[in-house]
Amino acid sequence: MDVSRKDLSVVFPVHNEADSLGELLSRLLPVLKGLNQSYEVIFVDDASTDRSWEVMKELRANNPHVRVIRFRKNCGESAALEAGFKAARGDVVVAMDADLQSDPKDIPGLLEKLKEYDVAWGLRAERKDEWLRSLMSWGGNTLRQVIMGDNARDAGSPLRVMRREVVQKVKLFKGLHRFYPTLCRMEGFKVIEIPISHFPRKFGESKYNIRNRLFKFLVDLLAVKWMQNRRIDYEVVEELDER
Repeated sequence: MDVSRKDLSVVFPVHNEADSLGELLSRLLPVLKGLNQSYEVIFVDDASTDRSWEVMKELRANNPHVRVIRFRKNCGESAALEAGFKAARGDVVVAMDADLQSDPKDIPGLLEKLKEYDVAWGLRAERKDEWLRSLMSWGGNTLRQVIMGDNARDAGSPLRVMRREVVQKVKLFKGLHRFYPTLCRMEGFKVIEIPISHFPRKFGESKYNIRNRLFKFLVDLLAVKWMQNRRIDYEVVEELDER
């Protein structure tokens, strides 16, 4: 038996969230302990320019379940998630934003759905973002549903739970974390959306705005549509091997 394997890995992509990290871990740990499973918490620092890295090292020094990874340069959320997924040793992987807008108490409910599904995706039914960001998200999700034919209502959710084989098989490219439910379905995995809590941002500022998101989103949308159309899909009905 591989003693390094865990039941659960929780991955946090982090960029300039120093003020949130201590409170985030203090909210998360009671939930994880209540699951009665082995676990690890992985913080991936996407080259923060505040004290995030120093705070992460302090949290690691005080808790043996915490692991930390640091990028040399800023590579984006998709890269941070990919690095965390590769480092994860859990049979189940939880991905969660580090901005305190999601509640760790929603994790057990999502985990329960993995009895029937491969991916349980959080659905922010009542978003607490500023109106422009909520409008951008609604427009992006609507456009993605129309073009992709995918019924995911909150593809950019900050909280999602996946079986290990999902993160091993689904390849992330820069910016494509916003299309993860679609990518999962393209690989044949079963995805369900479950309502989760959502809170206003307590510290710092959002990393996304209409200037840095709209054009990239449209390019990524067309890229994923191309991947969807070009995906190889076949089923072997019979194979005769050599005697």
